[in-house]
Amino acid sequence: MKNILFLLGLVLSTLSSPASSAGSGQVASQIFAGPAPDGRDFLIALELSPNTGWHTYWDNPGDAGLGTRIRWTLPQGVQAGPILWPTPKAYLEGDLQTYGYGDTHTLLTRLSIPPETPDNALISLKARWLVCKDICIPESADHQISVAEVREGGMQDLLAEALQALPESLHNSGHFSLDNGRVYSLIPLPADALAGASNPQWFPAQPKFIAHAGEVRWQRGDAGIVISNPQHPDFRQPEQTVSGVLSVDLEGRRHAIEVTLTAGAVPTDLPPWNAAPAATTTPLWTILLMAFAGGLILNLMPCVFPVLTLKAMNLARAPSLTEKRAESLAYTLGVVLSFLLIAALLLALRAGGAALGWGFQLQNPVVVSLLAALMLVLGLALLGWSQLGMGLMGTGQSLTQQSGLRGAFFTGVLAAVVASPCTAPFMGGALGYAVLQPAPVALGIFAALGLGLAAPFALLPWVPALAQRLPKPGPWMETLKHWMAVPLLLTATWLYWVLWRQAGNPGLLLGLTGAAVLAYGLRQKPGEQRSPLKRIAAVGGLALAVTPLWAPAPEAREISGNWQSWSAQRVLEAQSQGRMVFVDFTADWCLSCLANERTVLASNEVQTLFKQHDTLLLKADWTQYDPAITAALAEFGRNGVPLYLVYPPGGGAAEVLPQLLTRGVVRSALQRAADAPAS
Repeated sequence: MKNILFLLGLVLSTLSSPASSAGSGQVASQIFAGPAPDGRDFLIALELSPNTGWHTYWDNPGDAGLGTRIRWTLPQGVQAGPILWPTPKAYLEGDLQTYGYGDTHTLLTRLSIPPETPDNALISLKARWLVCKDICIPESADHQISVAEVREGGMQDLLAEALQALPESLHNSGHFSLDNGRVYSLIPLPADALAGASNPQWFPAQPKFIAHAGEVRWQRGDAGIVISNPQHPDFRQPEQTVSGVLSVDLEGRRHAIEVTLTAGAVPTDLPPWNAAPAATTTPLWTILLMAFAGGLILNLMPCVFPVLTLKAMNLARAPSLTEKRAESLAYTLGVVLSFLLIAALLLALRAGGAALGWGFQLQNPVVVSLLAALMLVLGLALLGWSQLGMGLMGTGQSLTQQSGLRGAFFTGVLAAVVASPCTAPFMGGALGYAVLQPAPVALGIFAALGLGLAAPFALLPWVPALAQRLPKPGPWMETLKHWMAVPLLLTATWLYWVLWRQAGNPGLLLGLTGAAVLAYGLRQKPGEQRSPLKRIAAVGGLALAVTPLWAPAPEAREISGNWQSWSAQRVLEAQSQGRMVFVDFTADWCLSCLANERTVLASNEVQTLFKQHDTLLLKADWTQYDPAITAALAEFGRNGVPLYLVYPPGGGAAEVLPQLLTRGVVRSALQRAADAPAS
């Protein structure tokens, strides 16, 4: 009986029906069809159901994304019209405005089927779409239905529901005009047509027409509704007409009107319509959680590890659990206050018009030189070169080395300074969001980031099971202290390499000379009094360490290997030539960037994949400040590096890759780009 039921179920599952379905990753799809209500032709519907939190895109996706596309295989004489799109929703993520669908939605297409077309003829379609959440994934599905099933229908209720989701057509044409960098769109509706309406949103169907996330101004008068948007940076003049959809809340439901605009005069002196659109944004608690997670992962970054070893030594020295707990709080306070100070400086500079990114302090050769000297002095101190130093740099050395609350606090300060250039996963989106928010929200996000960085050591003495495992002070600490000098000296070496890349040979020579003189000035044996000569040497070495600021900047260096320097124009040119593009946003002071490049991007396997897909490799080097790169990062909601983009050949939006790369991630991304439909 079980075998019979299994075979019966198998037969039933293969029987043809007016609807067919497929599951493809994050979006499930099915098709159904039937006669159109007007009786002239037929309708075929593609229903897409994204998973929770994911969304697909409208015909014009906005600042990013790719609208769903359908490729038909039709019997002779059968013709398919354009996709009839339901009203989209607006998604605002950072400073990117996109249009799409986060719920189940149906794309309708009219079919003209001649009477002589046989019933057993098959209609096939291949649908491709881009579905996005934290990442974007191209997906596709194949569907097939017979002409007989289309003619018979049987899905009229579903078709009627899909038709109701389409915007109503406004028979009167509107106008658009350009004035002082803004686009004015007139929708000729009577003044009382939308009385009581709220939450209006405007969706122009033409790409590169308006700046989607720019300031929207609404006006209303006897002439109709006028919508004013900034022009798109790459404004494209319409050949003839522009269509768009106006969507509003009215009488308890959402209404949408599709209107066609032609070039013409638009009044700009109408009274404002105070019904501002409500943007769909990521909840603040989600952003705070992302920032906390990003700070937590920063503890694993190689630029932070040397400083954490200092904190581990301090905790081990503390004689009692009470003192360990007090030091953990002081360390946390040092981390959080430092992040808030850096954030406040960043926000203040942005308010003054400066476009800076996270980690901007390491774009300054003076900061790099001073940090390198500090790491060198700390490493030498752990090797027994000197005791607690004097003077400004000596004070910095002593503050981080000594035990007690002050030492813990300044260890947290140093951890924050060297950690900020490392943009961990989850952290990039949170930072990009933060710098666009009001100051209280932005500072809250930076505080969450600092709490994430401080969390492991902050919680260690407060969890009894972990506190009992803290080692007791003993002779082992002297041996460990010598070993802990190694990562500090390696960090100093890396920073001097960054200094060389930024300030060239003269800057490196000045920085190294300053560090050597400073180390001599801080040389002090137990019980030894510091001589006046050494005091002068310490001050002179510190002064020399600052001199890279005045060193002549090196000429722009050539990008090595198969890579070329990035520019937005090169991306567009390569896509128009049918080439795939891979862009690496990087900096020499970003160790996670360098790790990805050495272990993944430079590997023979990945380089072979690039050649197989005829990929243009572009590198955006942010080691020194570059406003174009800063603006490009902001377009993707980022405020730091790394950032990896894959552009499909023939045009289309880029897929953003994770910040920690693997060869499999790159392989899959290249294949998705190769399979993406041409834009």
